[in-house]
Amino acid sequence: MKKGIILTIIGLIFVVCLAGCLSGKNRNEITPTPFVTVTITSTPSTVPTQAGDVKEEIPEPKNDIIIYSLDSENFEKIAIPVKIEAGKITLFDFVNKITVALADESFSVVAKNAYFEKTTAIVDFSADGAPGVSSPGFEASLLDCIAQSIIENYDSCTAVIFRIDGGAYKTSNYSFNLDEPYLIK
Repeated sequence: MKKGIILTIIGLIFVVCLAGCLSGKNRNEITPTPFVTVTITSTPSTVPTQAGDVKEEIPEPKNDIIIYSLDSENFEKIAIPVKIEAGKITLFDFVNKITVALADESFSVVAKNAYFEKTTAIVDFSADGAPGVSSPGFEASLLDCIAQSIIENYDSCTAVIFRIDGGAYKTSNYSFNLDEPYLIK
């Protein structure tokens, strides 16, 4: 029993260290672009994510947010400032803004769903649009853009979990258990 707990703690420390190394690596190289103004209409505090499926209350992101994308020429992380004028934005809408920014740089990532369970953000990719179609470094960079964008803009968010088609995140490069965090605050 103690051995299992110790292995779990060591595994979590490894994930936190790996996520910190990957996300902190390019942090000083980010050059913000001019603000983009986005008008958001109000949405209810709980939003069905699938038919009949209601999740926890959606926390609000900060008013001035930064989302991250990758430069298609040099594959460096770029910051894109976005100003939210009014109302709440669902996590799914927020993740879609990130995937649109990635698509603008010719990266195809498709999120089927994104929601909060208490303070944990869960992003569920479509198997056809998951970031895992290339090298491990490239996949990690795409996942870092999404996870860092969420963690930095939702003060109450403490972790980000990635899934594929509702199951555990498994690609040819990475494999995470169903509830294993990719990034912890």
